[in-house]
Amino acid sequence: MLIGLTGSLGSGKSTVLKEFRELGALTISADDIVHQVLERTDVKKEIARIFGTGVFSGPDIDRRRLAARVFSSDAQRRKLEEILHPLVYERVMEFYKGHPGSIVVAEIPLLFESGKKDDFDMVVLVVCPRDQAIKRLEERGLTKDEAEKRLRVQMPVEEKARLSDFVIDNSGSWEDTSEQVRKIWQKISARAGVHSARNSHGQQ
Repeated sequence: MLIGLTGSLGSGKSTVLKEFRELGALTISADDIVHQVLERTDVKKEIARIFGTGVFSGPDIDRRRLAARVFSSDAQRRKLEEILHPLVYERVMEFYKGHPGSIVVAEIPLLFESGKKDDFDMVVLVVCPRDQAIKRLEERGLTKDEAEKRLRVQMPVEEKARLSDFVIDNSGSWEDTSEQVRKIWQKISARAGVHSARNSHGQQ
């Protein structure tokens, strides 16, 4: 079973992903995949062709410079997404298909925005208040303006919640969040058991 884990920047997806992994899920992160993809020679050449060498620091892509460029223009952002999204989803599906019978949780920040919801059996959304997300992003080194620009281009949380199977409120203590994750994991595991039983009988 393939589970999509999503949420706005600063919502705490990575921490929730770690909790799912500790509970027994196999996990994969789009951010980790992007780091790997941006080191590929073919991707570097394409980035240089479209965005110029100004987004590089020496031979490597400077992610902060690239982000400053793409989050200042919707057209530029879409160009980057056209390069990265297919490569990210290709890697996620390879990982999932390589572990048949397992529950795989894939952390995908722009799952809804990329139109890939139907590729997942279920979607778990992590939410927190906008000011809390901005504060977390500032703690990672972004300015308030940078954080707001990145949040502005994402689908409203209310719309994401409507499209999700489960919503985790990550605005309180970690103990509270962890308890929500455990309860959702129990439900996912139960559904996965039914899913496997159906497949074993040749049903869809």
